[in-house]
Amino acid sequence: MGCSPGRCCYSFESMTDRRLILALGRLERAISRVEAGMETSSPFGHDESEALFRLAERHRTLRGATESAIERIDRLLGSH
Repeated sequence: MGCSPGRCCYSFESMTDRRLILALGRLERAISRVEAGMETSSPFGHDESEALFRLAERHRTLRGATESAIERIDRLLGSH
């Protein structure tokens, strides 16, 4: 059997209201658990915080060195 012109050949099974409500309820409960976990726990332990601080310090050092190198290149190109 072929498709008739102007008719859809696919049958779509839509989610029932009950299934949708149950899925939304599960989603809301999962979000609540995540939010509760975020409130009760520290995002970083001492070691992680220290590593993050060292990484940020290294980033500032490299950024300063990069900016300095670009300024020197600009001066060299501007002198010609």
